[in-house]
This record gives sequence, structure tokens and C-alpha cells, in this order.
Amino acid sequence: MKTVIDLDDELLERARRELGTKSKKDTIHAALRLVAERSERLEAVRELLAVDRDWTGILDDDKTPDGRQDAA
Repeated sequence: MKTVIDLDDELLERARRELGTKSKKDTIHAALRLVAERSERLEAVRELLAVDRDWTGILDDDKTPDGRQDAA
């Protein structure tokens, strides 16, 4: 469906960089998907937090392949 809207160019560019998308259409679709799937991600986090486990040290070197940690 085509829709004509005014967009905040700076905000769109920030979203494009954050999402790693190339086009306006891809950026808008990715942003909409991110928002639409938010409740599913929150529920997954709640389920993880409900697991009775000691999460201390989960990112220690011995828990990651080759002793590397993800920069994120």
C-alpha cells in the first residue's frame, strides 16, 4: 500500500544507521517490525528472568567461543 507522509529526515537517517538499512522503505519496514515484535521480545526476557539460575559470570571468557566476548 502506498502512503504519502512527511518524515523527519534526521530521525530517519538516525534510524537507518542504527538498523543498518539502505533505503527509506527498508528503514521504515525494519522500524515497524521492531516495534511490532516488541511484546514478544519482552515476554522472552521475562521467561529468561524467571529461570531459577545464577546468571553471575554468564559472559566470562570461558562461556564464549575462543574466549571472545561480544562487543554489544
